[in-house]
Amino acid sequence: MSNKMEDNQKNMKELPESKIYEQELIYMPYRESLKRVLNAICSQAPINGSLLDLMCGPGYLLGQIAKQRKDLLLYGVDSNKRYIDHSKQKYPGINFEIGDILSWESKQLFDVVVCTGSLHHILYEKQAQAVEKMTSMLKSDGFCIISDCHIDDYSDENERKLAAAKLGYEYLIETIKNGAPKEVIVATIDILHNDVMMNEFKTSLKKRLTVYKNNFSKVELFKTWPDADSQYGDYYVICRNN
Repeated sequence: MSNKMEDNQKNMKELPESKIYEQELIYMPYRESLKRVLNAICSQAPINGSLLDLMCGPGYLLGQIAKQRKDLLLYGVDSNKRYIDHSKQKYPGINFEIGDILSWESKQLFDVVVCTGSLHHILYEKQAQAVEKMTSMLKSDGFCIISDCHIDDYSDENERKLAAAKLGYEYLIETIKNGAPKEVIVATIDILHNDVMMNEFKTSLKKRLTVYKNNFSKVELFKTWPDADSQYGDYYVICRNN
């Protein structure tokens, strides 16, 4: 493990328990992005197709897909044993496995590959590698959906911190307005801390789009929050190579 990664782990506010993680999806602005991603998957995934959710967390999205598309073969991979144990218990009909997105291997290709709200957990210099990994696991006629929250574009570390603070503040305000309980508010404050201190690695949409376009021939972009004209916010892309 690199010194940089060790320092990040020492200073990082720990990821929430599975129960709180799922509560976040009720109160945080990201709930709209997840709803839109779910609708896109359920309407566009082929009948009897296969779907892989990389960095699936506690399995919430896969559980929602399973309710609407019982025909799909669903797989979830996450490096957090706590989340995978929770997923296996709560969603026994779905295939869950512990694995790191950068090193996990599969013997099969998938019709749909999904990664929601997770790429910012990966070091900046490794994010392109993670997107390349998704491309390699996709059937030639398949599609990939990636969603994430982005900060304003920046040119130096001070600008990055300011952009992260701005996003975190707006996210916190929106979460409180949505009536979040104390534990979700605390988790949202922890996200702000992790982003500003670069324990997590949110980047700008401009920088991330370059990575998507380097790996896919077609990239459709959708913004889900905020409604106001801004660089920062929640976005998802549907990517194809056909």
